[in-house]
Amino acid sequence: MKLKVLLSLFLFSISFAGGSIYSRFGIGTLRFSNADKIGGLGSLGIAVFDPTYINRYNPALWSQLTRVRVSGSYIYEGTSTQDKFKSTFLTAGNFDGVFFAMPFWKKYAFTFAMGIMPFSRVNYNVKKDSIISDRYFSVSYKGDGGISSFVFGFSFKPANKLSVGLRGEYYFGTITNSWETNFGTTEFFYSSIKRERDYGGLGFTIGVAYGLGVEKNSLTFGFVFSSPANLKGVSTLEYTIPVATEPKISETSQFNAQLPYRAGLGVSYFVSQRVQFSSDIYYQNWKKFKIDGDSLNLTDVFRIGAGVEILPSREVIAGFFDKTSYRFGIFYNKAYFKVENKTINEVFLTIGFGFPVSFDTRLNVSAEYGIRGDLDIVRDRILRISFSVNTGEIWFVKQKLED
Repeated sequence: MKLKVLLSLFLFSISFAGGSIYSRFGIGTLRFSNADKIGGLGSLGIAVFDPTYINRYNPALWSQLTRVRVSGSYIYEGTSTQDKFKSTFLTAGNFDGVFFAMPFWKKYAFTFAMGIMPFSRVNYNVKKDSIISDRYFSVSYKGDGGISSFVFGFSFKPANKLSVGLRGEYYFGTITNSWETNFGTTEFFYSSIKRERDYGGLGFTIGVAYGLGVEKNSLTFGFVFSSPANLKGVSTLEYTIPVATEPKISETSQFNAQLPYRAGLGVSYFVSQRVQFSSDIYYQNWKKFKIDGDSLNLTDVFRIGAGVEILPSREVIAGFFDKTSYRFGIFYNKAYFKVENKTINEVFLTIGFGFPVSFDTRLNVSAEYGIRGDLDIVRDRILRISFSVNTGEIWFVKQKLED
């Protein structure tokens, strides 16, 4: 019953708008999940496993789950954007994905999982005021939408210390960009261009994990590879022009694009049974990304992060603070944005907590604060706060009948 309530809560989450101007490049700002425990660990976790946690990066680690689980998350993001002349503060709140996982063959740890999570986000609204020959006019640039992925797959353990996972991914979403010019007078005419692209395509991710120990000095290594994904869709261009008979003109065409391959390596190490260190390296090949053969002048993504989790006690009778997880992390990300031949870099610090709500339910809260870019172009100071609920139940248990 509680699984149904949780799913309903996150599927009908509200959202409100406002984001970074950098999201106008490519297919928007790429999203790295910071749901559940990984939010405080540098927002990666290719080798991070836990029997109460559905890993969103490495499907191989689903085999560590011992119960049917569901998790959902919501994220708030505040962005202070500044250049050499002015600054502004924007906020956004969005649903950050929901996952369901079900172990069904204990002998080989077969586990099925499915879910929805964001892949990219476009959200900007910029207005530029100008004066030419004593005449005022303004140009507005707006963007909204993004790409999400629906994932479905399984994992199993062919050997005691080895786990393998495979998941299919269906990418879908709509990205809208618009340009508007307004002269503020009837002497000149208002004009606008609106472009809407609907994306859809299939890909897959394979993951491997080796080690899977939880004792002191245990090491686990993880590897993930995501295939290129061919995206096809419909592009609609709508022009608003000063013509009395037909002020709006719409054109529709087909387009093709290909998401690049992505690959990552991770390691986790139990300093003790209550302290786990983790670190990841993640690469995405965006330099060759094109839409209908046109290059978008992007660059490859390189991300590295590290974090530590402290869980004082796993005992059921332990106190609230002893059963609370404490997480700290840091990550660096070379984003795929390239502006005036300069790459845009990000550095973030993270902190998170996993609060016990009931025997098998945890509320995870995490925060990230960091900087993207610099004042020579645009500098973003970003605060993200994530709320996630993770709960589990035992299914398919035979009841013993009394005589």
